[in-house]
This record gives sequence, C-alpha cells and structure tokens, in this order.
Amino acid sequence: MSSTVDVPTSALIGKVKWFNNKAGYGFITLKDGDEFRDIFVHYTAIRVTNSQYKYLVQGEYIQFDLENSADGPHEVKAINVTGVTGGELMCETRHSVRPPRSGSSDGFTQVKTKRTSHANAD
Repeated sequence: MSSTVDVPTSALIGKVKWFNNKAGYGFITLKDGDEFRDIFVHYTAIRVTNSQYKYLVQGEYIQFDLENSADGPHEVKAINVTGVTGGELMCETRHSVRPPRSGSSDGFTQVKTKRTSHANAD
C-alpha cells in the first residue's frame, strides 16, 4: 500500500456502497479511471445543515473530499461528505413535506376498479 492518492482529492462524486447506521461507518464506491475503489467513510465526515442524526443511504450519490488516513487499516478516507454540488443528503430530506401528487387534492390517489357482472349458472 502506498500512502499517496492517485486521484484528485477534492469534489469527488461517489455512490454509497453500504453504510451501517448503528456502527456509524461504511464505504463509498469511487470510479478511478477504469477501476472502482472502495473509500472508507465515518459518520463524523458527513456535513449536514441541521443538527440531526447523520447517515448515508445505500445507492445515494454524494460529493466528498479524500484525505490520507494516518491511522487505521484504510489508505484514504472520505471527508466533507455532502449531497452532490453541495445539495442535501437523503438523511436531511427524510422528513421533508412533499407536495401531493398531481390529480389529487388530498394526497391520495383514487384507484378505479373494473366491475364485472356474474350471471347465474343455473
């Protein structure tokens, strides 16, 4: 293992491979040329706008910087983790109030069923 990073170290875009909310860490997949690298991420690296429980969602795209890891088993780690282009992470939008779907004033979608008549088989 070398202690240098061969990819740019800031404003990288990656996809959350997995994140364990209970343990507070996980991995981000970063495309490095034609190869994919797994980057360690700890919950303390997540930047949110409000004071809240911080976590990442599997499959979520995020933006982050890389830092050489002086301690621990990982060569590099993610820092300054935010939504893409500084946007919100899924953990920040979880309780957002969403507008109702179009065609419905109360937020519920009406389901129409087709009725069939059954003739007596006497």
